[in-house]
Amino acid sequence: MTGNLNKLFKDSGFQFALSIDCEGTNFDKNLENNVGNLEKILELTSVNNIYTILFITPYFAEMLCKLNLTEKIKNYKVIFGLHIHPDNLPKKILNFCPFIRKNEEYLTAYSYPEQKMIIKHCMDYLTNKGITPIEIFRGGYFSMDDNTSKALSEATNITYESHNIYRQQYKITKNILTPIPVYAFNDKEELRLEYFSLDKLVLMLQNAIKKNNKTLAITHSYLLDPTDHHYKRDGIKKDIHIRLNELIQIINLNKNKKI
Repeated sequence: MTGNLNKLFKDSGFQFALSIDCEGTNFDKNLENNVGNLEKILELTSVNNIYTILFITPYFAEMLCKLNLTEKIKNYKVIFGLHIHPDNLPKKILNFCPFIRKNEEYLTAYSYPEQKMIIKHCMDYLTNKGITPIEIFRGGYFSMDDNTSKALSEATNITYESHNIYRQQYKITKNILTPIPVYAFNDKEELRLEYFSLDKLVLMLQNAIKKNNKTLAITHSYLLDPTDHHYKRDGIKKDIHIRLNELIQIINLNKNKKI
């Protein structure tokens, strides 16, 4: 089932997809537990005919391999994307990119040749771990500029990108790649499963349904484990599996009304 990003959001009317930023050791303090809970959310989306775009970092790809999940998750309705936090890359990539600064979080802080080098080696790393095809890009912290687009178009086969276009870290002036933005109203209000109360997320979703919007939700891998410390630390009530299930129930109810 993997791939086919061209088919996403092509039909008329409301459509919904989920995106997950699949992080590394910078956010996933127990990466193995979170990767081990990935199938749970993919089962939920796939059985409801919803695609999930996985934006994968090198460290996440490494853990997928370690847990023998790389080929298994390709049986779900999954689209693979590239996700880069330049301050959290394996040594094998750093050896090719000695210019990387330890505490620099934004990809756009680097020059065009440097971005191209980082992107190329991250792509190679994911491909060597079996993460293929990779069809879309999202920068860590939504960091992207025209140099990023140019580097992606020259160093990879990626033709799509996805960000919250209202974030200040998103500095695109030329659409070299086709944007599939996160559903957002501004730099803070986006359909992010761990943001806001569930009631507010429901209202955002109902508004999208009413307006027949193409709706890409977002969440993060560090919340895949329902016992992860982020829930207690950030006061998040109900885990993302429960939250997503409630949103899907609303989507299905809307479909049934139209039948």
